[in-house]
Amino acid sequence: MKFVSKYLPVVIFGAASTLLCAQTQTSVTQILPVPDGGQFYVDGQYFQHGTSVVWPAGSSHTLYAVPQGTPSTGVQYVFGGWEAGGTQLPGNPVFITADPTLKVIKAAFQVQFNLNLVFFNCSAAPCNGPGTVLVNGTSYSSDTQLWVPAGGAVTVQAIPADGYVFAGWGPGSFQAISGNTNVVTVTAPTSVYPLFKSARPITLATEPSSLQLLADQALVTAPVTLQWGYGTVHNLAPVSPQNDIQGTPWVFSSWSNGGASLQSYTVASLPSPETITATFVPGAPIDISTVPAGLSLTVDGRSNWSSYNFLWGVGQSHTLAAPAQQTDSHGGTWSFSGWSDGGAASHTYTVAKSAAKVGDHLVATYTPVGHLTVNSTVAGLPVTVDGQACAAPCDILRPVGTTVSVLVPQSVPAGTGSRQDFAGWSSGASSASLSIPLDATPVVLNANYHLMNLLATAAAPDGAASWSLTPNSPDGFYDSQATVAVRVTPLPGFRFRSFGGDLSGTAPAGNVTMAAPRAVQAIFDKVAYVSDSGAVNGAGVTPSASVAPGSIVSLFGANLTSDTAAGPSAALPQTLAGTAIRMGDRILPLFFVSPTQINFQLPTDMPLGKAVLTVSSQGQPDVQASATVSQDAPGLFQQVVNGQSFAVAVHADGSPVSAAAPAQPGETITLYATGCGQTSPARPEGFPVPQAPAYVLQDGVSVSFAGESMDPVSAVAAAGAIGVDAVQVTVPADAASGMNVQVVLTVGGQQSNTVLLPIQ
Repeated sequence: MKFVSKYLPVVIFGAASTLLCAQTQTSVTQILPVPDGGQFYVDGQYFQHGTSVVWPAGSSHTLYAVPQGTPSTGVQYVFGGWEAGGTQLPGNPVFITADPTLKVIKAAFQVQFNLNLVFFNCSAAPCNGPGTVLVNGTSYSSDTQLWVPAGGAVTVQAIPADGYVFAGWGPGSFQAISGNTNVVTVTAPTSVYPLFKSARPITLATEPSSLQLLADQALVTAPVTLQWGYGTVHNLAPVSPQNDIQGTPWVFSSWSNGGASLQSYTVASLPSPETITATFVPGAPIDISTVPAGLSLTVDGRSNWSSYNFLWGVGQSHTLAAPAQQTDSHGGTWSFSGWSDGGAASHTYTVAKSAAKVGDHLVATYTPVGHLTVNSTVAGLPVTVDGQACAAPCDILRPVGTTVSVLVPQSVPAGTGSRQDFAGWSSGASSASLSIPLDATPVVLNANYHLMNLLATAAAPDGAASWSLTPNSPDGFYDSQATVAVRVTPLPGFRFRSFGGDLSGTAPAGNVTMAAPRAVQAIFDKVAYVSDSGAVNGAGVTPSASVAPGSIVSLFGANLTSDTAAGPSAALPQTLAGTAIRMGDRILPLFFVSPTQINFQLPTDMPLGKAVLTVSSQGQPDVQASATVSQDAPGLFQQVVNGQSFAVAVHADGSPVSAAAPAQPGETITLYATGCGQTSPARPEGFPVPQAPAYVLQDGVSVSFAGESMDPVSAVAAAGAIGVDAVQVTVPADAASGMNVQVVLTVGGQQSNTVLLPIQ
């Protein structure tokens, strides 16, 4: 069989039985000091913290609590009694019989802290200290250590002995101080320091006697003697002004120790008494006012007096200051004129002896000033006042009766695309220039402006449209509250596509609100267009506005081609730069093509009357033009010099006739024209006229010089040219010398355009 402790069960395993061994019963008991830290003994063994013991049931034991533990760092525990299972155990020590039901035994202690009075060390009796300290009514005259229950409140009072004063309490935590009383809450070892100082008799006096003073904010009537401690500081102040018992007013003048009116007085460490005297002088009632009433003044450096009624001492001086200019409560402006005592605007006034009983009255007189204020809805508006620049708001002060000239700008820039335009004055005046007469009543004018924003319009391509803006604006600026109706009309050769910028849509009209600068773009597509005049004589505008078979014809318009090209002189092509002209299904020969003009030759067998021509250009829809075909439609070629049309003519040697080389009277010259009708033989189409034979014009030809008609020397199709006619004529011998003579060609009764010919 295996051996086990007598306190544990022993089990013997057998075939049929179990044996339970007997055991001795024990108890486990906690012994606790409350609070922790109290000292006690258990069966003679020392403890300071809680412990647990294991006792055999029924055994006897002795518990002993130390009645008052040894003080350590200002803390001690005082025994209060034993308690077990909620029952108080009398006595100390106590005797305990172990019982398993006895779980906890408590030793109750009270924690006490040291309260240390530190003010006077008395090493030998008797103790003649500086004072007495009462602790909860008990008197102590020297340093003392007391024990106070933790958390207890102790009332400590300091009472100075004769020749001493109480000077306050030294610093410390958890102390509520009121004068010489200090309520100390003891939560830890605490030292209290009542401060006593040697006292000196200080007498406060006044001249004259029996007036009142303030000593440490307390009101006293002089003379009075006070006991103040060495080195202590006290506040002294006069009561000024004040009346004596007869009702006579007095004003403080000076202290005998030379201190300031409100002074801090430090008691010297001297045993002899001291007297401090406050000297007063008779008071005089002084009344200060302004004309007009209610204006501001500065008296002794202050301008916030509730009134200007004072009681000042005779012989005392005070500073008076009147502002040079000020505004009353109604906005009127006033200028300082003078004081009733003759002093300057800022001067020193001394109270005379004669004022002691009757007082004195001082008046600051002001005169009115004309006051004009110019405000504006535009911050910092540049205003011109009497020719001088001023930024609004402008304050203008002038003598009453003055007329002030005010000018504001008609417009002020307000950023890119914006400006402020003058809209009139708050007075109702509309002119930007005013003349304002000033009187005593303030004048306030407001220059009103309204915001204008720019509406910028552009066509793409440039020049593709005409614009209609409603309402109209001469410079494109509109009031910021305006709404503008915008409409575009395509010019010939363009078709509207859409708007861009601050307007959108594919309709050629819309509305734009002008709350901000706006930009509207109208986008167009190029389209072919023929002018209303249709096909015209290639030499220029003629009276008949018709064209003749075989002649050179010009067609004007826009976007007729995408490029400019000229055909060869040997044989005219039927297409140039992807462009062709058809009459029915007949393609005509081309001299020249460009976006705005096409020159071609009309067939010699062209039927007379109305004709329809079709222009076909690559990438563009076909466009049609009309022409009136006449048998004869002469046109003289011309060149424009200084705005005048001169004939294209040559001398007999082929050199051009010009102002530098004029025609001679009696000289035969050649004029060039087109549209002079049929030739014999018929001129070729699209090819130059051969040098021979001569291709003679069939219809009658005459030439007029300054109204005088004559027959030509010859009239033929110009050899080597296509569609050009050459008319030779002799200049009249009596032609006006040095003149530009008007020349007109007549063919088959049809007149050409008029050109000038310079004559030698």
